[in-house]
Amino acid sequence: MSRTSLKIQSLSIRLSRSLGSLRRDLVALARLVGTAPAAGLSGVVAGAAPRRRRRLTAGDRARLRVQGEYLGLVRHLSAKDRGRVKAVRAKSGYPAAIKMARRLTRG
Repeated sequence: MSRTSLKIQSLSIRLSRSLGSLRRDLVALARLVGTAPAAGLSGVVAGAAPRRRRRLTAGDRARLRVQGEYLGLVRHLSAKDRGRVKAVRAKSGYPAAIKMARRLTRG
């Protein structure tokens, strides 16, 4: 690819992201304005209860850590090796798949 086409591609990606962000902001603003009390914008949608994030337990955190380690290793493998590691994960779980992925990345 030429430098010009790479610049055009880069600019179009940035523009697309910006437009997506602008669209999300406009939708959020429309929701606030459409459901705001007559006295003015309060920042909270009328009638909606605030959503709470579920607290992560130690087990959840450990599970997510192992899953993240697996994903970080698998993303650098070839499609063939990735398929082999996925099969091991399905059969034996994340620890065995991580061990295999580490072995495959070392070559």
